[in-house]
Formats: sequence, C-alpha cells, structure tokens
Amino acid sequence: MSEIRHILIATDGSDTSLKAAAFGGDMARALDTSVSLIMVHNEQSVIPEAWKAVGLEFKDGSALSTDDIRGQIEADALAGDLAQSVSALGEVPTAPDLVNLWGHAADEICDYAAQHDVDMIVIGSHGRSGIKEALLGSVSHSVANRATCAVTIVR
Repeated sequence: MSEIRHILIATDGSDTSLKAAAFGGDMARALDTSVSLIMVHNEQSVIPEAWKAVGLEFKDGSALSTDDIRGQIEADALAGDLAQSVSALGEVPTAPDLVNLWGHAADEICDYAAQHDVDMIVIGSHGRSGIKEALLGSVSHSVANRATCAVTIVR
C-alpha cells in the first residue's frame, strides 16, 4: 500500500458528511497525515437564492456583486458547515486546510485532489435531504470513478 500523507474530506454539513469527517479524522490520527476539508458551492443554485434573500438593490441604488455574495456564502460556510466538520474531525496532527470552491462538486473535488497531491478522498454516500441528497450521492460515485487516488465512501 502506498503511503497516505494527505486526506481530502468533502463536506456539505449533512449528517453523512459529518460521519465522513469523523472517519477522516480517525484516519488522519492513525496515519499522522494532513487534512483538507473542502466544500463546493454551485453558483447556479446558490447565487440566485442569495439574490432573492437580499434583493437586487439597496435603497440607495447600490447592489451586491456576485463576489460580495460569494464572499458572504463562503464566510457563512466557514462559520457553519465547515466549522461543524472541523468539530466532527476532532484533533488531527496539523490544523486542517478549510477550502471553499465553486463549480460542479465532483469536478472540483477531483481537480483539487490532483492539484494538491491528495492520497485519499473521504466523502459521504449522501448529502442533505431531497434533491441535494440524490445529487451528492451521484457526486460520491462520480468521484469514486474519476479520482486518481483512493476514495472512501462513508455511509
């Protein structure tokens, strides 16, 4: 078996992804390895919802830019879902890298893994309920089929 030095854990804050974070933390402690926690946001589904929530313009006529909305979504993820995943991860040999990315989840996870010398990806079998659950399920299978490193799917 090749040496595992870097584990990537994909998260969306769901129960299954928190179980994946806990499993990845156990692996990191056992193997004395570094961890990256990654959350992928889909602009097509997130940005329009954010616009609806805040409105297109303020009373003074100014508007939030897409970068402003992205920044707020990323800050919310760092304080919310990523923070919960860090808690589930537990204490690991080095502080985990917390990564927000934008795009198609399977593409971004596999690209990040290839570009950052990831040796193992840990991902939950299903994400949030409803449509997102079905989509993350297909994400885990897509990652397992496309990644160039080991992939562990946690139920």
